[in-house]
Amino acid sequence: MKNNSAIPSVPQATPEDIQAITEASRDYAEGWFTANAEQMRRSLHPQLVKRTIWHDLQTGTWQPSNSHDAESMVGITRDGGGSALPESEKAFEIVVLDVFRDIATVKVYSYPYMDYLHLVKINDRWSILNCLYEVRVGEQIFA
Repeated sequence: MKNNSAIPSVPQATPEDIQAITEASRDYAEGWFTANAEQMRRSLHPQLVKRTIWHDLQTGTWQPSNSHDAESMVGITRDGGGSALPESEKAFEIVVLDVFRDIATVKVYSYPYMDYLHLVKINDRWSILNCLYEVRVGEQIFA
């Protein structure tokens, strides 16, 4: 990509923002793996949209899934989330990929999932507004 001097420089994220982004992402992953609905709720913006893609065996095509909202994610977490997985499959890593003012992109990867999160800072609080994920082991298949 060509460097364009007409594009303003990007401000650096503060250490406090990086910490808050990481904490919201950790609440999301830990909440899921420990079935802690309140920890999950704390991480999510009320207007969350979470989706994945799946392989439709009847048509041989990949399709976007129906989306989850914040309340459905909290409910699924309350019902057990990923807590039934063996402890060895609950480890996760958080990588803050980019921050620009009040938006951020984070990668959370674990044994079962690869999640790309978009976070927003509203009223001095970072929360997850969008999540796109894919199952890391095998395929998400619906026959």
